[in-house]
Amino acid sequence: MKSYLSFFLMFFLFSACSNTDVIEEEPIDYDALNEIEIQEYISDNSLNPKKSSTGLYYIIKNEGTGKNPSENSTITVAFKSYDTNNIIFEETEVEGVDFKMDAVIEGFKEGMTYLKEEGEATFIIPSKLAYASAEYHPLRYSVLIFDVKLLKVK
Repeated sequence: MKSYLSFFLMFFLFSACSNTDVIEEEPIDYDALNEIEIQEYISDNSLNPKKSSTGLYYIIKNEGTGKNPSENSTITVAFKSYDTNNIIFEETEVEGVDFKMDAVIEGFKEGMTYLKEEGEATFIIPSKLAYASAEYHPLRYSVLIFDVKLLKVK
């Protein structure tokens, strides 16, 4: 009986110690942080964007007059992409580059569907519609801004 009592006492003490050694950190709510960052950017730049149900903010400067892209389209688009500190991380030439719609980030894809050929817009994309699921991407939790011109839909 004494050995059972010793066993349970030691088990209880060790399990109690191991529970206090584990420090659980609160997960970071990047959606909330992105929303604060976006609202500050909108306010600082006196913008008046629309917000979609997915969380994409967009400003249509010119809807365009040609075809609308679909999920299966290949598009030619000229763009400049930057963060809320106006640090540019990619910019195309004026003749644009080709992309398959199914190969771009969700926020960009959604935003392009609001345009027709020759349309222009600005998209403010929270990380959940960009690279949040890309574990090692340097822009994983960043808010991205794209100034775009849809040149052609194929």
